[in-house]
Amino acid sequence: MQNSDDACAKGVEIVFETASPDSNETVSDSSTKIKRVIFKNNGMDFRQEDWDRLKKIAEGNPDESKIGVFGVGFYSLFSICEEPFISSGKECMAFYWKNDQLYVKPALIPEGEQQEGSCTTFLLDLREPVHLFDMDGFARFLARSLGFTDNLREVTVYLDHHLLFRINKDICESQPMVIPDAMHKTSPQNLFTLKSVDLLSVKMKASKWSQENHAVEEIFLRTASGKCDVRVPNQFGDEMERTAGKRPPRETTLQLLYIGHGETEASTNNTIFRDLLPFPEQGKIFVGFPTHQTTGFCGHVAGRFIPTVERESLDFVDKYIKVWNRELLSVVGLLSRMIYEDELGQIGNIYNSSILSGNTTDEPEDEDTAMTRERLENRALHALRAFQFHESTPNPRVGSYIDDHFFKMSKSGLSVLSSHGVKELDKVRIPDPAMLPFLKNLPVIPTSVYSASRVSIDRLEKAGKIQRICFGDVLEELKSRTLTGTQMVAMLRWWMGGNSNSSISDADIKAFFNTTLVYSGDSARPLSTFRWFVNPELTPVDMPLPPETLPYDITKNFTEPGLHMISAKWQELDLHEWTRYIIEEPDFETSSMFAEKVLLVLSRGWNQMPEVSQKAIVALLANKKCIPTNYGMKTPNESYFDTVTLFPDLPVMVFTTRPHDRLLINMGARQIVELRLVFDRLVNAGSWDHMQLVKYLASVRNKLSQGEIEELRSRPIFTKKDLIKHKPTHPKCRQSTAAPSAQFANRCLANTLYTPTETHIALGLPVIEWKASIGNWNEKSDEADLLFELGLERSPRMNDLLRLAASPNERVIRTRALQYFLDNVKGLYSGQYDPSVDIAFLPTTDGSFQTPLGCFTNKNCSIMDFPILHQDLRMHITLLCVEENPSSDKLLDKLLKSPPTSKAKAQQVFEYLLSVQASFLDNQWKELKKAKFIPLDDTGMTMVDPQSCYFYREDLPYRDLLITIDFGQSANQFLKACGVKEEPSPVDLAQLVARSPGEFLKHEGVDRYWSILRRIAIHLDAIKSNESLLAELRRSPFLLGEITIQNEASGSSESMADGRQVMNMGQVVKYELALASDIYLVDDSVLQQIFTPLCAPTEDLLESLYESLGSTWISEKVEEIYEPIGQPKNTDRTYALQARIEERAPLLLSIHSTDRLTFNLDWLTTNLKVLEVPRIQLHLKFIPTGVTKSEETTVCIVKDRKEVHYLMIKDQAEMDYFDIGDALAKLLLKRKRLNDSIWWTNLLLSSLENLKRKGFQVHRILNAK
Repeated sequence: MQNSDDACAKGVEIVFETASPDSNETVSDSSTKIKRVIFKNNGMDFRQEDWDRLKKIAEGNPDESKIGVFGVGFYSLFSICEEPFISSGKECMAFYWKNDQLYVKPALIPEGEQQEGSCTTFLLDLREPVHLFDMDGFARFLARSLGFTDNLREVTVYLDHHLLFRINKDICESQPMVIPDAMHKTSPQNLFTLKSVDLLSVKMKASKWSQENHAVEEIFLRTASGKCDVRVPNQFGDEMERTAGKRPPRETTLQLLYIGHGETEASTNNTIFRDLLPFPEQGKIFVGFPTHQTTGFCGHVAGRFIPTVERESLDFVDKYIKVWNRELLSVVGLLSRMIYEDELGQIGNIYNSSILSGNTTDEPEDEDTAMTRERLENRALHALRAFQFHESTPNPRVGSYIDDHFFKMSKSGLSVLSSHGVKELDKVRIPDPAMLPFLKNLPVIPTSVYSASRVSIDRLEKAGKIQRICFGDVLEELKSRTLTGTQMVAMLRWWMGGNSNSSISDADIKAFFNTTLVYSGDSARPLSTFRWFVNPELTPVDMPLPPETLPYDITKNFTEPGLHMISAKWQELDLHEWTRYIIEEPDFETSSMFAEKVLLVLSRGWNQMPEVSQKAIVALLANKKCIPTNYGMKTPNESYFDTVTLFPDLPVMVFTTRPHDRLLINMGARQIVELRLVFDRLVNAGSWDHMQLVKYLASVRNKLSQGEIEELRSRPIFTKKDLIKHKPTHPKCRQSTAAPSAQFANRCLANTLYTPTETHIALGLPVIEWKASIGNWNEKSDEADLLFELGLERSPRMNDLLRLAASPNERVIRTRALQYFLDNVKGLYSGQYDPSVDIAFLPTTDGSFQTPLGCFTNKNCSIMDFPILHQDLRMHITLLCVEENPSSDKLLDKLLKSPPTSKAKAQQVFEYLLSVQASFLDNQWKELKKAKFIPLDDTGMTMVDPQSCYFYREDLPYRDLLITIDFGQSANQFLKACGVKEEPSPVDLAQLVARSPGEFLKHEGVDRYWSILRRIAIHLDAIKSNESLLAELRRSPFLLGEITIQNEASGSSESMADGRQVMNMGQVVKYELALASDIYLVDDSVLQQIFTPLCAPTEDLLESLYESLGSTWISEKVEEIYEPIGQPKNTDRTYALQARIEERAPLLLSIHSTDRLTFNLDWLTTNLKVLEVPRIQLHLKFIPTGVTKSEETTVCIVKDRKEVHYLMIKDQAEMDYFDIGDALAKLLLKRKRLNDSIWWTNLLLSSLENLKRKGFQVHRILNAK
């Protein structure tokens, strides 16, 4: 199809022929197999050069204006056909095979058989008949291919003579686009310059015939065709010709196919064209046919891109092709931007003419304008989504390059539809729903557009190309106009809601409140000048309000917390502030109606008002003539209630609707005659009776002010019964501290006296004198109620009562007081009694008095000298909250401060503690383990802690060396919980031995002492976890060392008292206790024999213990110096030994893990040389003592400055293989043992056959080398 388009063909016909077509069939049979495909086009006939290239198959089209490369299109025919036949005009050409060679045969078509008009036909006989493939998929492929053809307008497909489908393409006359001056017309590296752009409208129609019906589909597209000049350097052109097969063209065309909003609505639902419709998916890159490479946006792109060999994506590997493709993609970005800006420009023109003209900011839109706005927003949204870039596939760089240059190829900002028409991005803001109702002058992206393209807008925001509405935008709007009431409410909701002002500077907040103007009355004033908002339930909105009060029409839309969030300065206009303002109104003291209305407002809110505000209002009204009376307007303290009739000339209040009495009383209006007048009448006349005063005051109690009650409480106006004859024991009657007049002498305050009951008198409490002249004492009388209010005590205070029950009061008083308390503790004193009271009022069995927490009910705790509650009170222990036993803290404190001094007493104490041990806490048990409270005798002088002793038994190991105790089964059970053990643990044993090693050795003997050390060694890990014990073991000379001494005496072995043991063969082994650091581990028995130091036994278990505590290996303490004497030389013996060592090296090292080796196999076979010398002298020095020894030896290893090691052997008749093996072991092993030397000696000395017979995997080990 691409070749047909190049040949200027208008139509293409494709025929699928079956093996036996029936011309009489009216319906096609798709199940019949196809044997031949015929492809026809009506383009130009083949020229001679075309026939010549066709012969060569893979030469390709050299025309730089054509897309084909390397003849790939024609070569692909051989994938389905062996011998294609081509006819064009008057000529034809047949391809045929002869043996393995492909031949061509050109010929002229006889005149009678030539086709009319220009026609080129490809006849392709298939290798094998095949079933007709998916025609729907084939139709979609042809539709995609037809999308970018310049000349081709129709494709028809037949099955035999049956028409299957036809695809037509109609193109309207192209419209040139003006390239804006702001656009960069040249690619970044100047390869391409965009000269012109033509915009074409395309209509494609597909007709499909089947047995059932005839279906028709239509789509509408737009194609932008950009013509570019191509300028490449000569070298670049040469490289492109070498790589791509042809030089770059001087001109090229780039096409971009996309579908706009109008085309989308006009196109019908379809299946054939679905791959050609890019929206809303990504488009593809076309190189004559679609590749697998997507563009990253909703548009197909066709151009002279150079694909990979597979022709599925673009080539970005070759150095020059990569530049070519990238430059071409940058032009795609430019072309995409032009199309987008052209679409937005059209939208902007319609918007300006249809919406902006004649519309003001605050006017609502009519229906036609709203519909126009909706259409334009949908169109703008479509454009924005169409050019929203995503990651392209399979190569993401393609979409990235286009996206990058979509923005870079223009000097201007990206256009976008806003609430004020089309504008550049930097002049538009992302919408905030909370701010839209009051920001009318600020261009923002329409909400519908933003909601549907949020990902794209957010991406632009992240790139810094657009920003959200900022606080500065709000300030600019507020500076430009005064908001309406509705807009003000919306703005304050925004301020209160999602836009917290925590990120805004103090200066900006101040500017916000100073800039915002609010209409208050007839004038606008800054928001910062307001202080109050009105609560209509408290303050009337129809009465004068302070000028700093926000309009109610605004504040009624908010809750009180919301207004506080807007400004912490704003407060609810309380009645105090309102009163401060309203009392300055002239009518307040002149108009009884106005004053009454104000007082009624205060009356409604008085009970909910805080006391401090009430007092402040009272102070404001105190001197205001605001009370209407029968004598005119009076101040509050000049006014009386109408119930006061004592004097006829008093100013009595007159109201239409009387305010609440409480308000009037608090203001100072009088309900009764002043108390001082009463005192003048009762007192100044002479001596007086307090009973008469009580009776009067009780009759007017409800009218007494709190101040008058306080005055009565503070005056000593009451007498107590039998003042001279009876002295109260507690408390004393308090006298007035002021200088009393004669009438107040010997009188008491009410709160120092008790009611005159027999119980109070029996307890010796001071009671008020009560005369029968006004009746017997009645606690329910009005007089009693008044006295109780003035402080008269109804019953003894609990602590006063407990003090009466405590020593040193009289026994009768104590008994009565305690009994009174017990009788009333559940009722009268319920909730008051606290057992932690510090009054010692409870008698105990030892005659003392204790607090409730100071005595106990369990008789057994007396063994530890704890007081026991008297048996008469045992029935009240629940009421008194007396514990059965002391707390664990008290028990522990007593035990540690006063431990038992005799074994008998200790047994009783421990048996008692066993019964209460469940109360002890973990930290207390830990303290007991370390405390010395266990007596070892009856003197009380020797005490031990539980961890230092063990329970006595006959078979206890090391019994004579341990501290043992036995206090009986029950007591021992408590001590066991404290930490006393049945026998020493390995850790205990280690500690005991470390502290008395000599005693253990003397008592147990050498053999059993070795057993003790082995037991300690077995549990070495547990000992290591105890750092303090480990340090003690390192400091203690408890380890047993042995010295082997030659002795001329011989005979059987015999153990001696001093620890020596005489062995056979004339050797004496002597044992000594020493520090670990003074004992040496034997890794070289020769050195042990030479220097005879104190050594550890050669036993792995004990060696591990000794080494962990500080013993070192004897070889580490001996300095060896080898002195080869004479000239080193190579001999047959050295060559033979060198060869044997290299041969046996894998065997020597195979049995050792790599962590034991100093050097590996490669090093041994390359860095060790064998030489022979006449003599070798060995000098040994034992570093701890400085003792030196010198002797002749047969082998040594030395190294030179280049780190090359030499194995020196002594010039003698026979080599000592043990010395050789020992020297190699010292060199190659980090820790050498005697067995290692012996083992290596055998490996060097034995033949390979002997080693193999003994089970060594000789060949396997040697082959591993």
